[in-house]
Amino acid sequence: MTLIRKGFSQRQFSSHVGMSENYFNQIINHKKSPSPHVARNIANQLELTFDDVFQINN
Repeated sequence: MTLIRKGFSQRQFSSHVGMSENYFNQIINHKKSPSPHVARNIANQLELTFDDVFQINN
């Protein structure tokens, strides 16, 4: 998992990007969809492209 390779726990990363650990956990578990702004922030903080992190289904 990219978070672990970057040295983050879920708690640390969610705090780093300014969201609650619960909300971030819901995103990871596909229970919530992040806004485009939040999704881009997550990708940027992980130094990945948006497409590397998120799959958009029609």
